Amino acid sequence: MSGAEAAVLRQMILDCAVSHEMPLDAIYVDELDTAPAQLTECIAAVVAADESILIVPSLLHFAGLGNPVEVRADFERHGVTILIAQQ
Repeated sequence: MSGAEAAVLRQMILDCAVSHEMPLDAIYVDELDTAPAQLTECIAAVVAADESILIVPSLLHFAGLGNPVEVRADFERHGVTILIAQQ
């Protein structure tokens, strides 16, 4: 992914947070060589937050973890609200 593409995704996430009137604590960017560690860090931060909300660019973001719809359902069963930034 190019820097310009990453910037577009970051802006989509920021816009989603603004439209839902919520603060954005962090943006986690997966790097191929550190993706599992970054995902673990992200999940730990979301679970520890007062409001467990995770904004992803699209459900396809979960494809590396399995069926994206099932992954979303797993997060939601554990009390994490998933917001999709892509319009």
